[in-house]
Amino acid sequence: MKFSSMKLILASLFIFTVLTIGTTAQATITGDVTGGGTFSDNINSDNGWITESPAGNRVDFWTFTAQANDVLSIDITSQIDFGISIYFGEVMDNLGFAFNNNGNFTDPTTSNVGTYIDGTNGLFGTVGSSLSNISLANAGIYTIAAGGDLGFGASGPFSYSMDIGITNAVPEAATLPLLLGGMISLMMMRRKPS
Repeated sequence: MKFSSMKLILASLFIFTVLTIGTTAQATITGDVTGGGTFSDNINSDNGWITESPAGNRVDFWTFTAQANDVLSIDITSQIDFGISIYFGEVMDNLGFAFNNNGNFTDPTTSNVGTYIDGTNGLFGTVGSSLSNISLANAGIYTIAAGGDLGFGASGPFSYSMDIGITNAVPEAATLPLLLGGMISLMMMRRKPS
């Protein structure tokens, strides 16, 4: 009799654990924003970014591919204050995912590393959030983490719109010869006697 009761208790704990992890511990990879534009979504809590807890759609993760020396700007409009973090590296949608909103992290399932680039200050924000002119030194895949940072623990959904601008600060190699040729022509024209 005791053995059956113990099995029932253990089976109940196992099912509860599986259901809890399966419904709340998954990070949301929202989409690819390569090239920039306006993107919208919602999150389910006003404090997921500040408590570094993406479980249950509390933080959205957006990925994009950038070239070396690209410059990134992000502007979020929303009902609540948002925190934004930018990482070099791709984050995957896995159980048990945790992140650091102002430092590097490692995805425990894939061992992908997210190297922290920049982010907002979650303690002194205003409604909506923005980051401007963030230099991206390396070519590759980047990840943006966006979530509520009010810290009250209120439930959503809280909708937001995110404007992303990605530009290249360095002229492309094909334009450099044209630019130099034009400058040399101007200099030669100035030196000609009239």
